[in-house]
Amino acid sequence: MSQIKLAEIVSSSAYLIWEDADKETWWLSRCHADGGLYIVAPDSVTDHVLVLHQPEGKTSFKVIAAIRTGKVNTRSVAIAEAKRRAVRWLGDPLSAEVKSGVRTWCAQRWSTIALRELPLALVSVVIGSILAFIVAAFFIVTEISGWPMVLIGTLLGLSSGWLLKWAADRKFASFMGPMGRFGTVTGSATLGAFLTALLFFILFPAT
Repeated sequence: MSQIKLAEIVSSSAYLIWEDADKETWWLSRCHADGGLYIVAPDSVTDHVLVLHQPEGKTSFKVIAAIRTGKVNTRSVAIAEAKRRAVRWLGDPLSAEVKSGVRTWCAQRWSTIALRELPLALVSVVIGSILAFIVAAFFIVTEISGWPMVLIGTLLGLSSGWLLKWAADRKFASFMGPMGRFGTVTGSATLGAFLTALLFFILFPAT
């Protein structure tokens, strides 16, 4: 780290006085200031250390800075850089350096989540398609087709969400939590069911 950055960190004590965690906890360092609470904490999805800001009177946190760890930055260096960027954000919330780090973290986080959830989404699409295929085949055999076939096939895919979520919880890891996982499997199954039923609707229109 450059001498300029170290000097900025030292001088920042006049604005933010940090308390480092002395035991195992979810945060690494924190600071109570007039503008609210500042917390330095590791991200659970990516290899980043985040600076979180909770304004006075609020219960939610906002990510105001993100520093990547790894081969270049050790955890201690990343924490020191996080404190520097917190002070930088105080002086200029629209700083290009601070905003660029947050944008990079957001892109990496969502791409990581998307790749982790992709197998689950694909399995749900296939299962929804199979369910809709069974329904559509039944309607065609009974010579009933048209929009009722599409509607019932889609509802069957939608109703399979809880069962798919239960199976997914046993086989797939997830970053999204229970409701996020339920949304993934239900949405994917419903999409697969709708597309399959719609395909049968186009191939076998109502007469």
